[in-house]
Order: sequence, then C-alpha cells, then structure tokens
Amino acid sequence: MSDCASLICWDCSLVLDLGWFQQSAVQRRIFTDSGPGESDPVATAAVWKFLGEHVYHQVELAGEMSPPWDRIDQDFTTIDSDLADSPSLIQYVEDDWDGRHLLVRPRPLCTAVRAALAPFEEARQSGRWTAHPAEQAAVEELLPLTRWPLPAGRRVDDAEVLARAAAAGRARAALDRVAASFPDHQADLPAALRAFSGALAPAGDIATDALLKDRGDFMPAAVFDAERALGLIGTFLDDIAYDYSLPRRQARR
Repeated sequence: MSDCASLICWDCSLVLDLGWFQQSAVQRRIFTDSGPGESDPVATAAVWKFLGEHVYHQVELAGEMSPPWDRIDQDFTTIDSDLADSPSLIQYVEDDWDGRHLLVRPRPLCTAVRAALAPFEEARQSGRWTAHPAEQAAVEELLPLTRWPLPAGRRVDDAEVLARAAAAGRARAALDRVAASFPDHQADLPAALRAFSGALAPAGDIATDALLKDRGDFMPAAVFDAERALGLIGTFLDDIAYDYSLPRRQARR
C-alpha cells in the first residue's frame, strides 16, 4: 500500500509534498514523478529551502495516515498543487511567484477563526450539533458573503482594495445580524456565528490609509487575511448547506 509524505509548517500554513512511498518497505524511500526523491535536484532544493526558511517554526513530517493531516485546511498553501495560489517547485525554489509575501506570512485572523471553528466542527462530526428551523435561511444568506477570495498573486488597484475591505466588513456585520435573528439560543449556529465574528473583530481596527500604505501591487495583508478567514467560515457553512441540499460553493481553483 502506498502513502504520501509532506512537510508541513503549521506557523505559515505551508505544505511541501515530498512524494509517495510504500508503507510496507523495510527501508522507505520517497519517490517523485521522476524517480527517487533524492535524485530529483529541484525537489531536493525545495526541501532544503523549506527547512531553511522554517527554522524555529513548528514543522512536521506527516503521511496521509498521520492525525495532523486532517488539520490541513483550505487556508494552507500546498506547493506544486493545481490550486490557483500554488507555486510550482521551480517557482518556490527561485522565489518567483506573485503573492508569495502574502502566502508565507502568518495570518492571525485565519488562526483565530480556525480555533473558533474547532469545537463546532467537532460537534457536527460527533452528532452533537443542535440545529434550528432558521438555520437553512441563515446559511443561504451568509454563503455568498464568505466565498474564497481571489488568488494572492492577483494585482489590484486602490479602488478594489477598498471595495473588498468594505465587503469583508459587511460580511462580519452579517454574521452578527444573522446570529441575532435567531428567536432563541437553543441552537449551535448562532453561537458559532458570534464566535466567528469575535475572531474577526481585529479586522475592523485597520484605518483606510494603513490599508493602502506600502502594499505594492497586491492586496494588503490585513484584507487578504480577513477574506481567507471568511473563506474558512464559508467552508464550514458549505458543509451545513450540504445537509439541506442547498447550492454549494465551487471548489477553490
């Protein structure tokens, strides 16, 4: 039986897939598409670069059967995947990928939302989730506001920055409004929405001039973080939408 191995930096939400190996092998070797991993110069350079960049970070070598594998979520950047924000191995090794400065830095709002999500995801998976008749309408209203953002490498102008920052603010306000619309507190979704809004609260403290200062051609880090944090909430709501056979979000590409 084969398995895959990856290096994961939990501090930077970055994943480097190393290749695959046979679980039954007495002396394991990791293979890439071109053969043994140690014989692939680009893959080898990527490993050393990853290790060098993440000294003092929480780095883990994991296989698909490792418990931490389930903690890799939509906010993680996987090098050389087919997703829009993913650099190729060559681009990663040569630092030649737009949006890199956003994708390799910490995203505190995503971290806070991830922590807020954990108990509610566990409640749903264990069957302890308390539903409510108003839940379906709430999900239908919020899902369009929590779509996964455009790629980090997309160049934007000031008008788009301000528009997307305002949209993130409206989405957070909607979480509060929808949570307050539930007629009682005997349900888990309004509690989850309040927790998510609290995790996003620091996003409202950023002044407009600070958003536009020193951002270069790309989205400011604070807006990028807020949008992806909303995207994580959207993934959670998408799972609830499935329960009600509602239209779901398109997979991130």
